[in-house]
Amino acid sequence: MGSAAAARGDDGFVKELDRNFKGRESGPSGSAAVTPLVVIGGVPGAGKTEALRVLRGRSPRVRSADPEGVRRQLRQWMPWLPYALVRPILHTIAHLRALALMLNKGGGPLVIHDPGTRRWSRRLIVSLAGILGYRPMIVFIDTDRNSALRGQAQRKRVVRGRAFDRHWRRWGELRERILRGDSLGDGEPWDRVVLSHRDAVVDDVLGLLDTAAAVGSRYSCQKLTEVTLDMTT
Repeated sequence: MGSAAAARGDDGFVKELDRNFKGRESGPSGSAAVTPLVVIGGVPGAGKTEALRVLRGRSPRVRSADPEGVRRQLRQWMPWLPYALVRPILHTIAHLRALALMLNKGGGPLVIHDPGTRRWSRRLIVSLAGILGYRPMIVFIDTDRNSALRGQAQRKRVVRGRAFDRHWRRWGELRERILRGDSLGDGEPWDRVVLSHRDAVVDDVLGLLDTAAAVGSRYSCQKLTEVTLDMTT
């Protein structure tokens, strides 16, 4: 991957990251990977759910795998069940729903809500995306610890201290890798990795979706031209 040069604002957050990462022009089968898939990542409380809500309002064509709807249904069905017991059920259903949406590639661009701090989850998403012919990208929402904790309090869904500590520790390691321009890890061939912040994440995701679609369209046109030329000889 290319080197990452970050410009910081007065608040200390990363405002822009060099996005000159090496991409792929086609999927594993050689067909044009024109359907973008973007993961919105970040620690609990970073603002992923709110970003998806705004994104759906600004771009209705985008499909989203958001566990918030599943969470509301589980609360209605089992309001008496502690969230600590609901969480593994929620995560399982959310991953199955994301898989179902991924299988329907013809449905258009797909955005997935996932913390991105669990390696197994990132590898599962990016591996399936490659198999299914998506252009996989991931955007992390950069935030400080106190802001994330306030975000959890505002949404009235606070992650247990030790669980959040694990998220935060893994996020710190990931953040440093991104700033160095390193890959997120072995077996994670993301087409783009972007470090954003709460106020810019929706624009960044829409920009990635538009760029990926434009690149895919150019590649498709090139292949079509080659076929046309072959037919005239």
